[in-house]
Amino acid sequence: NGAKYRRRRGFHDGGNGMRMPQAMVAGGNSGVCTGGQCCKGILPRICSAFRGTCEVPDEQGICKKAMQIGAKVVTLSGPDGYIYDPDGVSTFEKVNYMLEMRASGRNRVQDYADKFGVKFVPGEKPWGEKVDIIMPAAMQNDVDIESARKIVANNIKYYIEVANMPTTNEALALLRSTEGVIVAPSKAVNAGGVGVSALEMAQNSERLVWTEEEVDEHLGAMMRNIHKVSAEAAAEFGLGYDLVAGANIAGFKKVATAMLEQGIF
Repeated sequence: NGAKYRRRRGFHDGGNGMRMPQAMVAGGNSGVCTGGQCCKGILPRICSAFRGTCEVPDEQGICKKAMQIGAKVVTLSGPDGYIYDPDGVSTFEKVNYMLEMRASGRNRVQDYADKFGVKFVPGEKPWGEKVDIIMPAAMQNDVDIESARKIVANNIKYYIEVANMPTTNEALALLRSTEGVIVAPSKAVNAGGVGVSALEMAQNSERLVWTEEEVDEHLGAMMRNIHKVSAEAAAEFGLGYDLVAGANIAGFKKVATAMLEQGIF
């Protein structure tokens, strides 16, 4: 049967249902890593929106990673609206203040504006701001067609889907069809959870504890590989630099190859 065939061929469960060599993984700060990969040589301003309940781990991770690569997050969002900080959430004082915001239980991003004297826009999303990179990191269908039109009108070049499917189908179609806009899809960008889980499994298997820097190095390598295979797959099928199509093709080929190697039953 199938199980015996796979054992004879030397296929072993990697703990998450995949043969280890076939696993395609990314990493925890994958959205910012992808943005950095796309924007080599510039100092990008990032417009991002987080969860309505101000998920501090997500927010802090993105802001701190942006600081490390020389970028800055200029917007933070909450249930009450968004703030625009032209200097960026780019100091440890500002990043750590997000912990205080979370601990207060108020879920008000206006508190940040009041403390640091920056613009607060009530009841709106930040997609109309002129920045270098848009990174929706909140929830599904957060960016609709009207938001996409604002993004296109501002000539924003990089659209990085950090959340799971944050763009409506209509909005995504517009962004993909607009010349000069590079869309990095959520299935590739937001693969960080699986990637970091794989790194945890590797450490557990070897009875090792890696430093944060070592984990981050592996994460960066994973993201660069995902970007590479997605771009190559799109080019192979004559689709130019379409990372959405490339990620779909690369993912399908990876799964199909694993199935064929293990036998079809």
